[in-house]
Amino acid sequence: MGKTRLMRNFRTSKYKKPKYFVNKNKHEWEVVEFPTNDIIRVFTRKIDAEMFSEQLTKNPPFGERPIPQFLKNNKLDILE
Repeated sequence: MGKTRLMRNFRTSKYKKPKYFVNKNKHEWEVVEFPTNDIIRVFTRKIDAEMFSEQLTKNPPFGERPIPQFLKNNKLDILE
């Protein structure tokens, strides 16, 4: 008997439903996506960051999948 491939269901699927939380970084508030730990957006006020994370949690823009990398807030330090 050969090896069988494990079937994936909702609990063991590759993409788990993303969760969003607020993290303080110095004087800024960051909205972070949980399975990837990527920064989605940066705010100066905590209230704005909390409202944005609640909105993403209630109505996920990409359903069960995380937000694509090109839509995330990437800070680039460009030195010339």
